[in-house]
Amino acid sequence: MTRSLLELEEAAAIDPEEYLRAALRWHFHEDTGSPLWLDLAGRLGFDPVHDIRSFEDLGRFPDISAHLRDRPVADLVPRGLAHEPVPSVFETGGTTGSPKRLVYTDRWVRRALAWKTAELREAGFPAGEPWLVAMPSGPHAFGHTTRLQAKALGSLLHTVDLDPRWVKKLIASGESPAPYVAHLIDQIGHVVRTQNIAAITTTPPVFCELLLNEELTDRLRSTLKYVAFAGAHLDEDTHDLIADALPGTVIQNIYGSTMVLTTTRPRAGTGASAPVHDGYSPFVVFAVVDPDTHAPVPFGERGQVRMTHISSGMFIPNNLERDSAVREPAPAGAAGDSLGSPRPLAAFDGEPVIQGVY
Repeated sequence: MTRSLLELEEAAAIDPEEYLRAALRWHFHEDTGSPLWLDLAGRLGFDPVHDIRSFEDLGRFPDISAHLRDRPVADLVPRGLAHEPVPSVFETGGTTGSPKRLVYTDRWVRRALAWKTAELREAGFPAGEPWLVAMPSGPHAFGHTTRLQAKALGSLLHTVDLDPRWVKKLIASGESPAPYVAHLIDQIGHVVRTQNIAAITTTPPVFCELLLNEELTDRLRSTLKYVAFAGAHLDEDTHDLIADALPGTVIQNIYGSTMVLTTTRPRAGTGASAPVHDGYSPFVVFAVVDPDTHAPVPFGERGQVRMTHISSGMFIPNNLERDSAVREPAPAGAAGDSLGSPRPLAAFDGEPVIQGVY
């Protein structure tokens, strides 16, 4: 009974509060919960099934990030999924310490794929035309999910691997990342020169470096229809510079996190340079809180982003992110907050946030 509600594919058909209660019953039942949450349940100081009645109550949960860094991944998998295909394991970029590991079930990947491809089509993605993605692959989910999106959209996919950990390590040690960035541009340039690339997904620093090459910029003016930025903050001035260099190109500003296993959706009509980002309610829900008290800030004010992911495969409540955002009302019927103008914090958990090229 509980599982059937968690498996509904159409988010609009799900009452968020009812979904939350079903998820809590699933993740904290001896037969279906993960070893991690069943282990933590007795130390919470409250009964998750009976005491958590709303999304606002999720703030009572501890941040489990540390467990995702060093706990055996098998402890993250709910027992109720024992007879289903083995989930995929992906890792965060390691911006705020050692990488965190998460599990992506096949069901969640299908759900997130439908959510993302619908967003791309609505944004004006040139489906069926060549697409170049210069983003992290390997242990990172972005590379895997992008390949699925390309197949769903009928687009030939060209990829250049970006290793965010290496760049952050260079910067932290005081070395210049310039040689590595030049290596990326060499690879991207070879694809751009030889293929009619209609769409690019990469980070703002990498793309800005690409535009310093006049030959490649001229080539892109004749082929590029869509560019999306993720992984690093895109400020309004940089957006405007890129828009001036590539008139007529759709520019999409993506915000998401491995910790919620997908991205947000930029709200139509809120401006391409600084859109309002909506969560995927009730599966991905945001709150914007005071970094000291963790209480919600007033609408229109900036606070720290708190993320929650809820599915049959993972339960990650109350995860404080390395970003701040302006608190905006969520769409009618959706749980939580929407995010305006997200940007990285200068420091997180007492450590400087190193953005680099990702």
